[in-house]
Amino acid sequence: MKRTTAEVNKNLKLVLIGNGMTGFKFCEKYIKYRLNKKYDLTVFGEENLPAYDRINLTKFFEHDSPDKLCLAPASWYAQNKIKLIIEDQIVEINREEKYVKSLSGRIEKYDKLIFATGSKAFVPPLSGLHLKGVFVYRTVADLHQIKAEIPTTKKAIVIGGGILGLEAARALLNFGISVTVIEAAPHIMSRQLDQEAAGILRHNLEEMGLSVLTASQTRGIVGKTDVEGVELTSGEIIPTNMIVISAGIRPRDELAKAGDLNVNERGGISVDEYTQTSDKNIYAIGECAFSLGKIWGLAAPCFEMADVLAARLANIFKAFSGNSMFSKLKIMEVKVAFFGDSLGETQECFPVIYKDEQRGIYRRVNISLDGRYLLGGILLGDISGFSALLQLCRNKTKLKMPAESLISEDSFAGQTIISDLPDTATICICEQVSKGAITEAIKTEKLTRLDQVNASTGAGTGCESCACVIEELLDELLKH
Repeated sequence: MKRTTAEVNKNLKLVLIGNGMTGFKFCEKYIKYRLNKKYDLTVFGEENLPAYDRINLTKFFEHDSPDKLCLAPASWYAQNKIKLIIEDQIVEINREEKYVKSLSGRIEKYDKLIFATGSKAFVPPLSGLHLKGVFVYRTVADLHQIKAEIPTTKKAIVIGGGILGLEAARALLNFGISVTVIEAAPHIMSRQLDQEAAGILRHNLEEMGLSVLTASQTRGIVGKTDVEGVELTSGEIIPTNMIVISAGIRPRDELAKAGDLNVNERGGISVDEYTQTSDKNIYAIGECAFSLGKIWGLAAPCFEMADVLAARLANIFKAFSGNSMFSKLKIMEVKVAFFGDSLGETQECFPVIYKDEQRGIYRRVNISLDGRYLLGGILLGDISGFSALLQLCRNKTKLKMPAESLISEDSFAGQTIISDLPDTATICICEQVSKGAITEAIKTEKLTRLDQVNASTGAGTGCESCACVIEELLDELLKH
């Protein structure tokens, strides 16, 4: 039967499961690449509010308003012709008939389906998890529950010394609660920092009043109806009346498993470098995806996946590289940044280290064995030059100075070598904006301020880690 003109021109149906930060980033890219001309997008979210900033989740305790964490109001989705459905979990996918079914019974057909289901908090199998006063630290709903208990809490234990665990500890300390962090690994933030950096950070945190136990395993939670303490495998019992569990994450891949998609044995929906699953019409992005041999738990690579997928749906060739591993944050007012292969684990290298324990400063850069490339690094206490070092690492720029000068305070060369970067170098990782595109905008539009470059190109509007480099590029061009 011959199709009518209306049927030929009708948009395809695109369904996105998951309204977290990666899902929101995909929505932004959907708009950027004008995918609305080809697809009608429907987004399903389990929580009762639009996408919000999980990176700054702790700020909820400061203003007690989830709306201030929201990345965009519900009206933003409507204005951009995106159908947003919240408080409704997808519980079934039918790949043969190409539809999804929600908990409320809603049926949504799709031509292309995207998993952005993220991750859930890992809760170790401890006795006493049912006791009053045990919480996880992952969502706004979790924080509502924790905050309700704060007025009656004097002592708290945080199980987990990673980024989120230390953020939770900071929030509780701010309420005058005595807090102890229990970490099973030999040092805190073991996935991002080496032992020396972690040791300096620990010292700084303990001076602020936090108690830290490392290489300590929790055996169980003690109490009758309410939490009374935590028992360690050593037999020691630490009294407490609140426990916050932040012991890592696990990818939300259960729906994909039920749909018989390929899932890695260690967890995560298996995808190729284009984010495609074992079904050519289904994709997975963010923390639920297993790509290039691992789960990617930081924002930058997850956002890169969102961009790769949106570009692919717009028939633009991009592939996920995983070359955007970095983070810049504050752990209880201590500045921390890490990038690339921060621990020197993926290829042979030699570390160059500068430290001033008295001032709480630690810098480490990992250099390729031939001395030509920066592979990754750690900055603690003073993170000046982070953006420049990140650019050198990401763009595989050949070093023109001794490695020591990258971290020495006397001759810190990270005040970018922006002129050494080619026009094709990606300056803004979040928005995938090149040096050439920024340069062209500055010249043709006669831009003179960072906010003008932000508005014109989108560069620097995500994590803002590239702001220093953009400002340097501006200064360099305005001199000529």
